[in-house]
Amino acid sequence: MATPVQIQHQQLKAKNPQAILFFQLGDFYELFMEDAQVGARVLGINLTARHKGTDNEMPMCGFPKHSAQKYLECLVDNGYRVAIADQIEDENGKITRQITRVVSAGTSLEEGNLEPEKNSFLVAIDTHQTQKSTLFALAVIDVSTGDFRTTNFTTEADFLDELYKLNPREILLPSKIFAQESFCQKLPDCLLTPRPKVVEKSAKKLLLEHFNIKSLDSFGLEEMALQIEVSALVIAFLKETQNESLDHIQKIVRYSTSQTMVLDRQTMTHLEIFATLDPNQKKGALIDVFEKPFTALGNRQLRHQIAHPLLDETAIKKRLDAVEVFTKNFYLRENLETALKQIFDIERLLARLAVNRGNAKDLVFLGKTLQVFPTLAEILSQSDFEWLKNQAPKFAGLEKISQKLTQGLVDNPPNEITAGGMFQLGYDKKLDELLTLKQDTESWLNNFLEQKKQESGIEKLRIKFSKNFGFCLETSKVAASKAPASWTRRQTLVNAERFTTPELAEYETRVLNAESEAFALEHQLFLDLRAEVLTHTHQLQQAAAAIAHIDTAVSLARTALKWKWTKPTIKTESNEFMVQNGRHPVVEQIGTQTFIANSLQMKQDGSRFHLITGPNMAGKSTFLRQNALIILLAQIGSFVPAEKVTMGTFDRIFTRVGASDNLAAGKSTFFVEMSETARILNAATQKSFVILDEIGRGTSTFDGISLAWAITEYLHNTVQAKTIFATHYHEMIDCVASLSGGENFHVAVNQTKDEIIFLRKIVPGGVSDSFGIEVAASTGFPHSVIKRSKQILQDLETNNQNTQPNLFSQPTTKTETPTVSAVEERLDNLDVNDISPREALEILYELKNL
Repeated sequence: MATPVQIQHQQLKAKNPQAILFFQLGDFYELFMEDAQVGARVLGINLTARHKGTDNEMPMCGFPKHSAQKYLECLVDNGYRVAIADQIEDENGKITRQITRVVSAGTSLEEGNLEPEKNSFLVAIDTHQTQKSTLFALAVIDVSTGDFRTTNFTTEADFLDELYKLNPREILLPSKIFAQESFCQKLPDCLLTPRPKVVEKSAKKLLLEHFNIKSLDSFGLEEMALQIEVSALVIAFLKETQNESLDHIQKIVRYSTSQTMVLDRQTMTHLEIFATLDPNQKKGALIDVFEKPFTALGNRQLRHQIAHPLLDETAIKKRLDAVEVFTKNFYLRENLETALKQIFDIERLLARLAVNRGNAKDLVFLGKTLQVFPTLAEILSQSDFEWLKNQAPKFAGLEKISQKLTQGLVDNPPNEITAGGMFQLGYDKKLDELLTLKQDTESWLNNFLEQKKQESGIEKLRIKFSKNFGFCLETSKVAASKAPASWTRRQTLVNAERFTTPELAEYETRVLNAESEAFALEHQLFLDLRAEVLTHTHQLQQAAAAIAHIDTAVSLARTALKWKWTKPTIKTESNEFMVQNGRHPVVEQIGTQTFIANSLQMKQDGSRFHLITGPNMAGKSTFLRQNALIILLAQIGSFVPAEKVTMGTFDRIFTRVGASDNLAAGKSTFFVEMSETARILNAATQKSFVILDEIGRGTSTFDGISLAWAITEYLHNTVQAKTIFATHYHEMIDCVASLSGGENFHVAVNQTKDEIIFLRKIVPGGVSDSFGIEVAASTGFPHSVIKRSKQILQDLETNNQNTQPNLFSQPTTKTETPTVSAVEERLDNLDVNDISPREALEILYELKNL
């Protein structure tokens, strides 16, 4: 028969079947049944059992409550959802348990589950089918900062691109969509959580109540039914799982991807924006180029700006002007850097406090941050740059709460908020009295002991404290006979007796009551102070946003100065893209050789399609990528790695560089390549920038050339996007030469009798030689293979053979592997850098005799 505790556990588990249940029993959290088996395996703790060896055996494991955070973080990081069932005591002293919160990847505020430099996004999605099309909507929130946004899409591809760009930790989706396996397989790899759909009427009511407003017009959502529903899906989920106020979530921002450059998944991947193509290489992405902002706020803002380049010329120029101010004004930059280094993560401090997860340390960190605000306001107000001057008021008016935090709290308070030790003397008169009584205990007990020694004549008298008997006078059994009649015997030990007196018992009651009362009072004072801080949430969030933008601009300025980047000239209506001596921002830094800069001149009506021919390893791919990255950097408001750049704004950057099999999806390299190219042909516009690095490599030569030719004509004639196409198909040179906006270039090579030297310089004109055999030779191919390759190449060129050799036909020259002479073999195996002049002479005599 199940016990009351087991019944409670079963009931709570039934309400949260998908979660690991932390079930509090006294000072421990216990896990039972399947939860215990998962917990023991993932957490590395011992698995035991109740009623072991019986039919009612119940697997279990557990850990102390004070250690719960690390185990919670571990389970969440491993993709599990955790429901926490805490003990609750009612008015009659009866202990029961209830779920106080449910923690998952998208809702966790535990420090171990959050990366300071990255957002932790929870996303809700939904779709709406009409007769003509499908509408896709998403709402995205970072619970740890309060950042809450929503948008919609008319194509699945753009919707998925935005999801992958957000890189969510968890996705909420209506149960009907969750059941569509083929659709779910397209979503980012994260925790998927099915939820009941919130219909428009209920959704609108929920949002109005949460934000305490009468209309959603102020958010631009009044007629946006699907966006209202996904936004409400987020709020409903958080209210259900957090069981706390969500006051730090103060607004929804409706955004549109039409306001920023579109960067799809393949472009983000190919340009290595946030991660390298090699998963084992931790550094080498674009994000690693920048001088790190000093604050977590700035780091998150920098990542956001990189992922969302601007389209508006005025907004871009405002950012560029701010960066320029910081590059030119050393003292302004230095003073701001000093202030920024002292600022804590305001957004996440506020979030923890708002949902009742914060402690006194969070208030201390916030207080230290607020102490910097007057300095920030003064620095900004004295600036001649209008944008900076306008930020100054955001840091004013918080002096009172700042003083209360810094003068009221101790520098290093405990993590617990119910055990006292948080406030300084002088903060509260009643607390001072209680703490003084507690602190004077030792002095009072010493005086009391001396009195009792004199009164009793017992010299070896001590005061002891035990949990069961409190304060006692302790003496030996021999001396116990001298105890006055007014002493009451409390405890007999092997070699001692313990007594109490009315005076000691009364003092003990006062002290213990004072300690308990002090703990309760400190806890209430903390709650009051926290509530007062949260009344400033709106202004603090505005200040945090200002800090994020300032810190990011300073970071971009420091980067520009370090790498000698220059300010680009942005002209929205310009059809020109001109780069003078541009450089690849990453390769320039990590390369072992001096980077060779290259220029680019493109015009919509004159030279908008560039074909690059030449050998592998000569710098074609680097040239393609560096120009795409220069555009991206300019449109995020950054200086660029070039002597000079003049450009309009681009609506998208498209890349088709490299491909690999997607075997899991049953897609070959060629299929992936063609899919990516199709996306470009269908989505690119005249305002787009396209880079193509080889087309048609996974099929026959004629197929590949035909596709490359048709793609080139379509991009030039129909799409008219500015395009750079690198290829080994020298037949394409004639194609591009025939186009009004086409122009041929190649990578310069210095060829001698013995070697080829890649100059890595892009120069006008096309070339037909790819130097593939020479590149192969430089990698260590056997001499016989290289020699045979040259024979076949000569034969093919002689016969004007433009197709790939037929593997089943007889070769036109003798096919036997060429015989390598003894002299050639000896020379092949010789390392000329590792022999002395005398040894060289001896080898010559040896070769003469062969």
